[in-house]
Amino acid sequence: MKYLVDSNIIIYHLNKDSIATTFLSSNYEQIAISQITFVEVLSFSFSEEAEKDVRELLSAFEILDVTKGVSNQAIENRKLKKIKIPDNIIASTAMVNNLTLVTRNVKDFRVLDVEVLNPFD
Repeated sequence: MKYLVDSNIIIYHLNKDSIATTFLSSNYEQIAISQITFVEVLSFSFSEEAEKDVRELLSAFEILDVTKGVSNQAIENRKLKKIKIPDNIIASTAMVNNLTLVTRNVKDFRVLDVEVLNPFD
């Protein structure tokens, strides 16, 4: 794995944004998502058929769980910046697994020691 994709990239893809879709399809085999992204994306209202399709999409990626290491990293991150817990756990998952965090929401992660890639730049 090389990339941890943030929830917003998946949502852009679901909204048919070509940049997000191109990034996902071009890097498909190198992408993982956090368990938090899985929950966040599926928290949107979908028809039964659409939810099935979204679950299938998300399940195609490796889904990384919140481990003790991720939790400890999130605690350290919180000492540096009061970052929202879901964003913190996603960033911590990238940090612990030495992955580049792919997000359009770069500003929330700048103070953390995580490599960030905005495919929209």
